Amino acid sequence: MPWTLDAITSDASRDSAEQRGRGTFQILRRLTFPRSIQALLAVILTIFVFATTILFLGPESRPAPINDFIESPPWQPYWTTEQLEPKFAYAQYATNLNYLCNAVINFGRLRRYGAKEDLVLIHPKGWLEGSSREAKALAKLREERPEIHMRAFDVISTTKGDATWRESLTKFHAFALTECTRVLAFDSDSLVLNKMDHYFLSPAAPVAVPRAYWLNERSTDIAKQVLGSHVMLIEPNEGRYKKIMEEAPRSGDFDMEVVNHMFKDSAKILPHRRLALLTGEFRAKDHTKYLAPEEDEEWNAMGVVPRSFLVHFSDWPMPKPWLPRTKQQWEASLPECRDDDVEREDRPRCADRVMWSGFYEDYDREKSAQCSMLVE
Repeated sequence: MPWTLDAITSDASRDSAEQRGRGTFQILRRLTFPRSIQALLAVILTIFVFATTILFLGPESRPAPINDFIESPPWQPYWTTEQLEPKFAYAQYATNLNYLCNAVINFGRLRRYGAKEDLVLIHPKGWLEGSSREAKALAKLREERPEIHMRAFDVISTTKGDATWRESLTKFHAFALTECTRVLAFDSDSLVLNKMDHYFLSPAAPVAVPRAYWLNERSTDIAKQVLGSHVMLIEPNEGRYKKIMEEAPRSGDFDMEVVNHMFKDSAKILPHRRLALLTGEFRAKDHTKYLAPEEDEEWNAMGVVPRSFLVHFSDWPMPKPWLPRTKQQWEASLPECRDDDVEREDRPRCADRVMWSGFYEDYDREKSAQCSMLVE
């Protein structure tokens, strides 16, 4: 190997460093410190040399700081159906201006109670154009309430029974909302009492409904108990929708009969308490059917209402709240208020009457506040 100035300088530097190192340890050996002190000084000297070396290294030679490492994204849950993310919606149907008003009231209450999921209105195709009152009302609603998604369908009706329920089969168009993972469809003759978002996270089932508790006796076999239809948690599906559209009009039955005929053996049962409450329950003297399976529990209207999510107007023969009623009809329908009924710590006197009247008063107030735009 040829000798160069660089090589000589490098060798000299290396020799000089080795000599300095030996000199340092020789000095330590000459000192009369105890061995433990000598060892400690040697460690301190080693750390000093290492730290000095790191300090004078170039930035490219230094270890990367911890915050320069690439962080992996946090784990995110995912939905296991066809959609990448779940999409939930509340759905109501309207086949006349009264039901349209009711839907507006309930959608507004859902938002005020903090519901986050989509709002879908099922309405007749004939409302999309023209100069009818319904078409004008729908156009106004679309302008004033853009958060409500409009879906037009044909009205499905039956010739049987009272006109109040003849177009109730239209609710089954909710099965066609296949852009949604789950839909909570409920009748417009109800009043929302709280948000119901948590029901969307119930165990998967094509159809989930509460039982029609007021029609079932305790002794009736569970498999034979009647299912309700005024609130349905469904998974929209084209095949199921097609089957319903073929069978429902052909049967000529009402919506409850169709649900029981098609889904009695497959529907998941939702607890009726809190979700399937009827206004008529506050006029009843026996509450064991509603309180089931805790029939021995004490009925307390003041406790039932705050814990409920939905109440269904059902006080036949008194008209629905959007229809005219006489003073005589109102007084005849009021829940009983006995002379010996006294105020208690957890309820006022005649609590059933107080809460029952409150439902109708709330409806009247909401109608005045939210539905005036539909008739302007």
